[in-house]
Parts: sequence; structure tokens; C-alpha cells
Amino acid sequence: MRTKTIIAAIFSTFIGGALALPTAVLADPTAPGAQTEEKPMVESGTLEVSATQVRLIAGGAKGTGILHFNGKDYKFKMSGASVGGIGVTKVDAVGTIYNLKDIKDFPGTYAGMGVGAVAVKGAGASSWENKGVIVKMKSKTEGLALNMGVNAVKIELVD
Repeated sequence: MRTKTIIAAIFSTFIGGALALPTAVLADPTAPGAQTEEKPMVESGTLEVSATQVRLIAGGAKGTGILHFNGKDYKFKMSGASVGGIGVTKVDAVGTIYNLKDIKDFPGTYAGMGVGAVAVKGAGASSWENKGVIVKMKSKTEGLALNMGVNAVKIELVD
């Protein structure tokens, strides 16, 4: 119980303004500090992901998902590491994948950033890229956490 109280105190201290800039950066490519994407964004498919994240400054995630691409469903597993955040969450996310031309280009290690906040239930957003393939995710989360930082996600296709 003491751990939850400490996490809740840290969470409430930072939640006020902490998400304003990162959320704006993800949502608005013209926001100060946003990275502009000069690459064309061609929608290729959609994803569904279920994962668990654990963070205490550095953290990790593990999960599974389904990629809907070219009329087929591909199961995958993912694992990741992150820097920036605190807490434990269960994540259900949906997303769009861009610039994927061949399924063999989907597996790999993606780098990106994410923001989110949850106190029992919350939401987040993340964007990852690997070799020109871009994934943009929106999540619904349960738990107690604050997430602002960079992450790397390794994706592997499974049978």
C-alpha cells in the first residue's frame, strides 16, 4: 500500500502540466519541439495490441498483437524497453501502420516516443519507426502510471 501511495503522490505532482507539451508534440507536428516527418505516409494496415508495461524511470513491456495487412491477419509478439516514466499498466491499443509494402519488413526493432497517464484508467499515444515503416498507436490503459519518454519495441511474427 505504501508503494501505491508513493506512486500516487509522484503521479499527482507531475500530472498537472507534464503531459501538455509531449501530447501536443505527438498530436501536432508543428508544435515546438515536434519532429516533422518529411516522409510520405501511406496507410498500409492496422494493428491491435495487448501488453503489460512496468516502469520506474527505465522499464519494459511485453505483449502480443495482430497486424491486419493486405487482407490477412498476422500474429506477432513484442517486447520493449523504455526510458521515462513510472508505474505498472495493462495496455490495450489500436494503431495504424504506414509505408509497409511487404510483410517481411514488419518484424524488427522500432524506436519512438510515447506519452500517457493513468490513474485506474487512462489513455496514451505512441509512434515508432523502423526502416521507414511507421506505427502510430492509441491506447487505453489500466493501472497507475505516468509515461513520457523514448522507447524501443522489438516485433516478431509468430505462427
